[in-house]
Amino acid sequence: MSLKFEENTIKDFDVKKTFGTCYYLSAQPIYENDSEGNRTEMVREQRVTVYSEAKNDQIDIALPETTDLASFSYDDEIELTGEVTALAWLSSYAGYNDSIQSEQAFKIRASGMKKVVALHQKPEKQKPAGTTQG
Repeated sequence: MSLKFEENTIKDFDVKKTFGTCYYLSAQPIYENDSEGNRTEMVREQRVTVYSEAKNDQIDIALPETTDLASFSYDDEIELTGEVTALAWLSSYAGYNDSIQSEQAFKIRASGMKKVVALHQKPEKQKPAGTTQG
């Protein structure tokens, strides 16, 4: 499989193979800043932290600011929905003894997220009316 970059963004990759099964950990709104650098009350995006079994690590996913996360609980199995992209970035800085250090990473964005319903879960059976145990 080859990856194609357009403006440092990877658009077509196998999300399931890359991240494996993912579990919801937490969410944090990311706010806009005004021209003076002060935080405003306008939410720019939702940052969701999930645990990726394939990476054996936590990853942050950026979701639209309008995403409703109220129904998600810690350790819910989740699936990213819609378009999922990875923005590659590289940062360099002077380290110890003025040696140049570099750091690279990816910012993952998704259009949405949903809970995964396990196939082995069965709804509870209701007892027929008029039966008693004894």
